[in-house]
Formats: sequence, structure tokens, C-alpha cells
Amino acid sequence: MKKIENLHLMAMLILLVAVGQMAQTIYVPTIAGIAQDFAVKPGAVQRVMAAYLVMYGLSQLVYGPVSDRIGRRPVIFTGMLIFLLGAGGALLANSLNGLIVAGAVQGMGTGVAGVMARTMPRDLYAGSALRQANSLLNMGILVSPLLAPIIGGTLAGWFGWRACFAFLLLLCSGVALAMYRGLPETRPAGQAPRALFSGFKPLLADGNFSRYLVILMGALAGIAVFEASCGVLMGGVLGLSSLTVSILFILPLPAAFFGAWFAGKAGASFHQLMWYAVLSCLLAGLMMWVPGWFGIMTIWTLIIPAALFFFGAGMLFPLATTGAMEPFPYLAGAAGALVGGMQNMGSGLVAWLSAMLPQTGQFSLGLLMFSMAVVMLLCWWPMAARHQEAGDAA
Repeated sequence: MKKIENLHLMAMLILLVAVGQMAQTIYVPTIAGIAQDFAVKPGAVQRVMAAYLVMYGLSQLVYGPVSDRIGRRPVIFTGMLIFLLGAGGALLANSLNGLIVAGAVQGMGTGVAGVMARTMPRDLYAGSALRQANSLLNMGILVSPLLAPIIGGTLAGWFGWRACFAFLLLLCSGVALAMYRGLPETRPAGQAPRALFSGFKPLLADGNFSRYLVILMGALAGIAVFEASCGVLMGGVLGLSSLTVSILFILPLPAAFFGAWFAGKAGASFHQLMWYAVLSCLLAGLMMWVPGWFGIMTIWTLIIPAALFFFGAGMLFPLATTGAMEPFPYLAGAAGALVGGMQNMGSGLVAWLSAMLPQTGQFSLGLLMFSMAVVMLLCWWPMAARHQEAGDAA
């Protein structure tokens, strides 16, 4: 992978997104403990992640267009303030419903990170440099989900599950201070004012943009439903400790890191990489679903298919994001809002659906992951044919 410019800005952006990534997964190893404290079934705690993801996605539909009008910096700091309020609410929650509301507020705040992770690279790069920047960004972002469950499991073992949210308060405060001191404004100069949400119409009217958007929704939904089910299946059904769950939870994540690296390889064909990614997810979904048909569930029937799906999704995030964003340099905020917002709302709704399905084995998990992969295949297939025709003509 070639060296790219503005690495210090990419590092700040990775830190911003890391707050949201940690908020999504830091408490997963403690789901059984949260359920016990609130006297609910472990599966019900999945609604916290679902509420977080839905608001994380919905808020991006506002942050993106607003950042096109007033700039990236003021929007970033507004979102971080909202997140701090949500983390404080989670720390003090005395019921599951209170924790769900606090999770939604946290998602509303860190939605700014989701949209900026797609908008700011487009402010800074184009062409192959944009694909490489997106690949590097996704590799950096994947470090925080590796650390979050271990931190959460350790803190919960020492101080209880509320310590996870105290940690998030401190982390967000530190990142906000660092960004206030070192992050410049990246919005393109000379951008003509336009109605706040008017950029959505030309984006959604573009068939390729819409297909890439659905692909990204399916990739994140497959990961989210595994993350939401992991604590329930491993802790509640297999009876593993929170520390063991936290360790097992992170095993598939290096595969996503490798997928993001592989997607940024110079000289590799975009067309081929997309096929590798989509087919990896399809095979992984089938491998997760088939054992459920026979009532089989072990650590390995969960981890191995998850790792393969994470590899495919790790490729898709930079690839499909680049495909969606690159044609729209002056609608980067609106495009980033739709890509991030719809992606996370869709995954949140799938996670909520997962909470309503039986959680006694991996059948429901496999069904949802395989369904997401089929949707991705149906979206990529017609675009792949056009890519192939363009390559033959060239």
C-alpha cells in the first residue's frame, strides 16, 4: 500500500470513530450481568445495541448535510457533547429501558463519527488515494473493537458493568480535547449553499449509489447481528464467563482488519476484490446457518463463519464506500450521511429483529447473516456485469 498524505488527520478521525466503536461493543461481555441486575432475559439486552445503531444511523442524516453548510468542526463537537450526555445516562441507568434510552443518546452523538469517517476522506483524497485512505481508516477503526471487549470484560470483573460507561466518558473527553486542539476544517472552500437535505435526491436517484448503499447495510448488519448475539449465545447459552466471551468475541476481528488491508492493495482489480468480498460473506452466512439446522452450536461453529464474514465485510467497507462516495465530491456530507446513516439504521433494525427471534442456538443468527449476504449478491451482480463490459471494451 502506498504512503498517503495527511496521516495525522486520519489518526484523529480514527480516534473519533473509536469512541463510537467502543460504545457499541464494550459491554458485550457483560450482557449476562446486565440482564441479571435488571431481572430480564439476556436476549432483551440486545435492544441496547439496536437502539444505539438506529440512532447512530438516523443522526447521520442530519450531521452530514449540516456539515456541508457550516463545516465539519462545529458538527463534530456537537455530536461529542451529546455522546457524553448519553454515556452519563448509561452510567446512572436503573432499568433496562433507561439503559436503552441512554444507548440511543450515545448513538445520536457518535453518529457524527460515522458520517465524518466517510466525508472527511472524500474532502482530502480522490481516485486510488481515496480507496487506500478508506482502507487505512477501516484498518485503524478495527483496532478499537479488538480492545473494547477486553477492556469491558476486565472493568466489569473489577468494578461491575457500569465501569464500562465511566471509561467511555473519560475516553470521549480526551478525544474531544485532542481534536479541539489539532483538527482543522476540511470542508471544500467555495461550496455553494443549498437547501439542507436537497443533496439526498440526486444521490438516491443514482442506481449505483443505492446498490453500494444496500451492500454496506448488509455487511454491517451481518456483523452487528453477530455482535449482538455473541454475548447471549456464548454467555447465556454456552455458559461461558464474561472474560472468556470477551476473548472469543474479538477472534473474528483480525479477519476484518486483514480484509480492509487486502482491499487497499495497489494494483488489485476493484471488480475482483468486490467478488471476493461478496462471495466470502455468502459462504460465511451458509456456514453459520447450516449447523443451526441440526441443533449444533459450539465455539467453533460460531467463530469460524464469523471470521470469514468479517473478512468479506472488512473488504466491502472501503470498497463499496469508495464506489458510493467518489462520484460526489461536492455532496460528500450528504453522501456520507446516507452511507453511514442508512447502513447503521439498517443494521440496528436487523439487530432488533434478532432480539425477537429464538436465541437458544445459532439458527436465527445464521439465517440473518445468510440473508444479508444474498441481498449483497443481488446488488453487486448487475454492477459487476457493467464493470466486466467496461473492462472488455477497454
